[in-house]
Amino acid sequence: MSYIKIKFHKERAALEQEVFDAVDGMLSMAGSSLFAIGENTWRPHADMYETPEEILLIIDLAGVRREDIHLEVSRRTIKIFGKRDQMMIPGTTRYRLAEIPYGYFERHLSLPAAVDTDRVEATHRNGLLEVRMTKLPPGGEVRKKIPVSRE
Repeated sequence: MSYIKIKFHKERAALEQEVFDAVDGMLSMAGSSLFAIGENTWRPHADMYETPEEILLIIDLAGVRREDIHLEVSRRTIKIFGKRDQMMIPGTTRYRLAEIPYGYFERHLSLPAAVDTDRVEATHRNGLLEVRMTKLPPGGEVRKKIPVSRE
């Protein structure tokens, strides 16, 4: 007799993020031209940390100017979007390797806990965007644009 292993998730937000990432990955593998309107969008890599007091998000945005980074935060989600301009090499240069994505980027993330949208700080240094969000108990939905400061 064979058994089926069932894994239960303790946190709904973690399960929702796994499902979102899986679907997003499948759509990316299917080819962005099937689902994109206009230019292709790339997704920057991210690390998310949680303490009892805050959520810390670090996004890899090397080569993106601070003015080209935009954030929108609600109590349970964050959207990071903007544009990285392609470097132009003068002369008769040919690509031998092209792995760095350019153009528009966008990343939507579900947060593991509700955050206070009035207490969000974003800094951009050394190619990394650091977003610190203070946690609070669940409540009404609020969305707010966050300016990125220079350090």
